[in-house]
Amino acid sequence: MLIRVLPALNHRDDWISLCQRESPYCFVETPESLVDFQSGFLQITLLDGTVRDGREAVKFSLGSRYSLEPAWALIKACGWRLDTLLKGLETLDFRSNVRDNSLLGVHTDLSVRRYFARERHISSPSMLGLLKPLQQTPALWDGHNLCCLLANDQWQDLQSARASASAAPADGNSLLLQILEQPEHWLGLARHGRLYLLHQRNAIASLVTDLRPPQPRLQQPHL
Repeated sequence: MLIRVLPALNHRDDWISLCQRESPYCFVETPESLVDFQSGFLQITLLDGTVRDGREAVKFSLGSRYSLEPAWALIKACGWRLDTLLKGLETLDFRSNVRDNSLLGVHTDLSVRRYFARERHISSPSMLGLLKPLQQTPALWDGHNLCCLLANDQWQDLQSARASASAAPADGNSLLLQILEQPEHWLGLARHGRLYLLHQRNAIASLVTDLRPPQPRLQQPHL
């Protein structure tokens, strides 16, 4: 998955660009958050500068089981501004099912939940920095360079370096989030055409690097 870190998400074109991505998922610097489209739902995880464990973060899920249209209608009603949307969500009473609230009156099928996130490997965008694509093979494959490689899909053929299939990383995104939590504990080692990712000197996975600029495949949203 290509994870982007956007300065803000306050314009219609930014939302459309996000939704068109093969993986509509990004960090936002202001307000610090993680935005993720899941089927008919928009999920927003609030991440201030102190969050190192995603389980401490408040998460909103808004949408409909049947369509993404109600979530899009709310985003449009907030002037395409993520900060305005979040301010409205913070005013809601979540002691009961949130439906047909004045904020949510844009669509009767829209519902909103507020809960704590379950994803441990999530940090605040201010702790991540901008993970730009690598232009050339670095002299040292430290944790930051490994994150840049994974975040920008500059790799192929991810494989587990362990005998047990259950120990294999689920995907490049899962591996990236693990490295983001403790980058100082990770190193890369190039051997025989593959890059081995080491956690505290133990090989966890290997891949083939591909430093061509990332070219995400697009999908047209229904607006």
